[in-house]
Amino acid sequence: MYEPEWKVRWQRVARALCPFVVAGCLMAMMPPVSRVAFDSGMNHVAFPPASESITSLIATYAAQYALDPALLQAVIKVESNFNSAAVSSKGAIGLMQLMPLTAAALHVLDPFDPRDNIRAGAALLRRLLDRFGGDLTLALAAYHAGEKRVRQAIGAPALPATQLYVERVLGHYDRFRAEAQQAAARSGMDEPDGHAPAASPPGHE
Repeated sequence: MYEPEWKVRWQRVARALCPFVVAGCLMAMMPPVSRVAFDSGMNHVAFPPASESITSLIATYAAQYALDPALLQAVIKVESNFNSAAVSSKGAIGLMQLMPLTAAALHVLDPFDPRDNIRAGAALLRRLLDRFGGDLTLALAAYHAGEKRVRQAIGAPALPATQLYVERVLGHYDRFRAEAQQAAARSGMDEPDGHAPAASPPGHE
């Protein structure tokens, strides 16, 4: 069926403008200043540990995107300190500090919703890990500074803020992973028969 050229052009324009319209809507949804936590990833305000619901969401989306839950937990710790209402001075939103255009591209309806935010952040982190061959340092640098900047630098960009960000995430990752291993060991020791589970056969983890 023939379509007028003007109609085809308008369809292309509409598709191009759609992400910006969604981003504008997301910006309009931002909270008043009283809800904003500027540069939340760098502040040291003591928020309570991750709630059970956030912990459950981390486990769900870590499994869906083949990520270590401790890694997602570490990124959230550094990005927002588990504050789902956090908004940075640059406009990044929520637990995993998604920029409005990124949130729109990942089909996020409410970036302040922990489920929507963690799902999109996990998907983005998985995509970056795949694009950088599983290199966690480069993936984290790209999460912070942008994929284009990391590719242009042919490695982690020599930006103090990005370097500090990667160091902080990796530090928390090691801590959360150790805590998870300790919790698993304690759970094994607390089995009803009072014995630790049998060791894995040689050659298996």
